[in-house]
Amino acid sequence: MSTPILPFAVWASGSNQASIPSNDNSLRNQILNGLVIDDATTAQPGSPSDGDIYILAATHTGAQWASFDEDDLVIFSDGTWYAFAPVDGVVVNFDDEQKQFTTGGGWATLGGGASAVKVIQVACSDETTALTVGADKIKFRMPYAMTLTAVRASLSTAQATNGGGGIFTVDINEAGASILSTKLTIDNTEKTSTTAATAAVISDSALADDAEITIDIDQIGDGTAKGLKVTLIGT
Repeated sequence: MSTPILPFAVWASGSNQASIPSNDNSLRNQILNGLVIDDATTAQPGSPSDGDIYILAATHTGAQWASFDEDDLVIFSDGTWYAFAPVDGVVVNFDDEQKQFTTGGGWATLGGGASAVKVIQVACSDETTALTVGADKIKFRMPYAMTLTAVRASLSTAQATNGGGGIFTVDINEAGASILSTKLTIDNTEKTSTTAATAAVISDSALADDAEITIDIDQIGDGTAKGLKVTLIGT
């Protein structure tokens, strides 16, 4: 059983047990301003230290933890675990990131940490000129090292047919070498690679800091596609 971490408890003027909500509020402060140790630990720690904070995983066990709920913020104090239920919008700190709770969505990582999701999107053309086959449609340098988890391509105007060329196809290169074993494609009449019949496959996911990235258009169809953007997603 847990109580909401916000709002802080209040007590009536003249109450002779004001120390009870005061102690609870002190624990709330520690959680909101301290560092969460982990959000994947399933077994209640055997030898915790005062002030240890966890977010409870979906499956959690232990003499006290078993009675708490998934996503609860728990803190160890004076030999006892206390649980507080997160509310929409509350943010807590880890060593290298922050996480925010949203009702219905659970805990999600915010930007700023080494393991936070990063997105780099580049425009490889203007919006009105028909795209053509060619290498090095755009060059840029990585602003930081990234472990690539997904790539996407999109068009502002889709091509209608294969024409004399085929499916619209894009390649991404690091230092002149392709990072894709199966290249990005955008199916006819579609504007995004996320709906492609054949998904891209990443063969080199480790993009180095300051590496030169180039984007090629390897294949076009009827010549009507316009407005290419490429997106790199990773950590």
